[in-house]
Amino acid sequence: MGKEFFDGLGEAITKTARELGGRAETLYETQKMKNRISGEERQIRKIMAELGRIIYRRYLDGTPLEDSQRVLCEQIDQRMEKIARYKESLAGVKGRKICPSCGSSVDGSASFCPHCGAVCPTRETEAEAGDVVEDTAEEMDADEQPEEESSENNAEEKAPEQDGNEEMEEDAEGQPEEESAKEENAEAEEPKTAGEE
Repeated sequence: MGKEFFDGLGEAITKTARELGGRAETLYETQKMKNRISGEERQIRKIMAELGRIIYRRYLDGTPLEDSQRVLCEQIDQRMEKIARYKESLAGVKGRKICPSCGSSVDGSASFCPHCGAVCPTRETEAEAGDVVEDTAEEMDADEQPEEESSENNAEEKAPEQDGNEEMEEDAEGQPEEESAKEENAEAEEPKTAGEE
């Protein structure tokens, strides 16, 4: 009875091992085929991406494209602009700025890009820039006309003051003429008084 048990057990183990081996081989072959399919799909995506780059380059060169292709290229432009704004914001948070030529992140105080040598302008903050003038050209012209009239009126008002100031002109000794005239009269009176004594 023990021999039959062990013989049955051995056959069951062998049968199970064969089944597991068959399943493993099936799984291996299945996975192998899936990997091949995945590899081909990756190659297709690369080719499609390259095809898209070719079409986008044509769009940038100004070659006429179909409407659907043009719309997709415009979407790429919009997304690239967003990326540029995000990069500038990120650089600003870090105290850096983005080179307008090569797109590299450079020190915020740098005047030139260390990577490509391009000029990197420093943007003023609103606080540094000061007030913003929002008047239109017509409003500025309208504002200037009354100022010109008022400046003419001010000139007329100052003219009489200047006439009064002309009377106060200084003589050769550096004293005002009125004062020197009073002093001359006082000197003339003094000798008379002295002569009377």
